[in-house]
Amino acid sequence: MKKFIPEKIHYMPSKKIFLARAGARYSITVSDENFMDIVNKIYLTGLECVEPVVYWNIFDKSNIPQEAIPGKYNEFEKFVIFVSTLGHKLDECIDNISKDSTLHSMLLDAWGSEALETLNDNFQNILSENYSIKTQSRFSPGYGDLHISINKLYVQLLGIDDEIAVLDTGIMIPRKTTSCISPIID
Repeated sequence: MKKFIPEKIHYMPSKKIFLARAGARYSITVSDENFMDIVNKIYLTGLECVEPVVYWNIFDKSNIPQEAIPGKYNEFEKFVIFVSTLGHKLDECIDNISKDSTLHSMLLDAWGSEALETLNDNFQNILSENYSIKTQSRFSPGYGDLHISINKLYVQLLGIDDEIAVLDTGIMIPRKTTSCISPIID
């Protein structure tokens, strides 16, 4: 298993997209100074509350159970499996903020979701630029023909059971954690 510790630039989401995730229309909210003050504060809180890590490795198809490979990737022979997380500290920050403000906790939760997606996008670029590993689009358990319970298998394949917990439902702890598989293009 390899470990990538990202810098802030790797997981800073677009404010417009983060607000869309929260259900707000940027074109309307951007002119509301009070709301944008809250948004900016939450954005900075998010940057302070994360401990991001990407665990990853390359696997031959023969070392991955068939049910853990999306059907649309059957033609490929090598895969990158990675699990990215923003860490337990963000969960704690969201929980603590929720005691005072549902709005603030909802915004921080939305920020975390978009920060994780931004990290995943940038990690695939880093694989290409820093490791010369070209991949196709990533696929995560819970979508298409890949059952959410496959999260546990990916965590086990990477040997990170002590870092990431996977509930019987397939949900991972810390909450802002995703697992992905991406075929390697030769």
